[in-house]
Amino acid sequence: MRIPAFAKTIRFKLTLLYAAFLLLFGGLFVFGVNLAMDRALAEDPLAPVTPEEFFQNITTPMSPREALEIVRQEREKERNDNLETLLNYSLIGLGGLIVFGGIGGYFLSRSMLKPVDRVSSLAARISSTNLKERINYQGPDDEMKRLADTFDDMLCRLESAFESQKQFIQDASHELRTPIAIAQTNIEVIEMDEKAAKRDYKRLMEVLKGSMERMSRLNEKLLLLSEIDQTQVKWAMVDVATLLEEVAAEASAEATAAGVSLKLEPASEEMFVRGDALLLRQAIVNLVDNAIKYNRPGGMVKISSQAEDSQVVVQVQDNGIGISQTDQQRIFDRFYRVDKSRSRAQGGSGLGLAIVKKIVEDHGGTISVESTLGEGSTFRMILPRHSPS
Repeated sequence: MRIPAFAKTIRFKLTLLYAAFLLLFGGLFVFGVNLAMDRALAEDPLAPVTPEEFFQNITTPMSPREALEIVRQEREKERNDNLETLLNYSLIGLGGLIVFGGIGGYFLSRSMLKPVDRVSSLAARISSTNLKERINYQGPDDEMKRLADTFDDMLCRLESAFESQKQFIQDASHELRTPIAIAQTNIEVIEMDEKAAKRDYKRLMEVLKGSMERMSRLNEKLLLLSEIDQTQVKWAMVDVATLLEEVAAEASAEATAAGVSLKLEPASEEMFVRGDALLLRQAIVNLVDNAIKYNRPGGMVKISSQAEDSQVVVQVQDNGIGISQTDQQRIFDRFYRVDKSRSRAQGGSGLGLAIVKKIVEDHGGTISVESTLGEGSTFRMILPRHSPS
């Protein structure tokens, strides 16, 4: 036998449950009343027979004993009739209680489940282009309100995620469009120049090579950022001092080529964090790379680490060009560059610090910057400290 669809709804089940409780308690109440009345009447002694009652029930000559027995039988019949009437009225009342209880249960469950219906209706209307609607449930702070508020919070997160994704795609398209446009423009200039010489084609090849390298670097960072978003951290104990030594050794050649002094302050004690060594290394490399790239000849970059209570603080400090207060608010956003023309010339994509922020937050830490224009910047990466055992 196939169960109707309405019988599977929570509203129908709540109505049945409500009616069942009313039936149970109503039945117990009626039973208790009838039992109490029956006992009260059964135990009540027979009152003395009045003369009017005696002579009313005597229609033929009989002894006084027979007359009293007839009176008692009449009283017993009247009592039984009253009990039967009370029982009938009780059953009718119980039936009415069930009917009205069922109707009341239906409307009560409908009122209780109204936020759920609104959630279902809203969810059916939601799409990637329609995430502005909210339930905005106004009511007592109960399970239904918490359900509605949780759903609204989820919509806020979805809207933010879709907006970020949309912005990410637009920024990526813009970044890729620039080297493509440069290459295409130079090709068209050569095609229109009938007197183009070998050196012109050689210059074109250099421009195309630079554009391809720029797109390749951007593609690598986009892939890295995508992998960080989707890949779970491979947790292990990481020695911060050893990690910084490896990064400093790797960046020393780049610093020398840029005329920048790179200094690593040795750690005063062992410091371990729990996380992915490759990802943490990538985050520190990005910070050191920026400190060197946005410095000046004769500048300085200092890498240090220290333990503060239950945290490990890694600092990358430089005395380079610095960052304005306005730019510091957005420097960790994807594709945001402080000096767009300078960054493009140096091959910057605006993704390095966004990658750092993502890695640090995935490890339960925070990243911050203190900077003054013309004096330099200090990036602080704070991670939870763990025991090596």
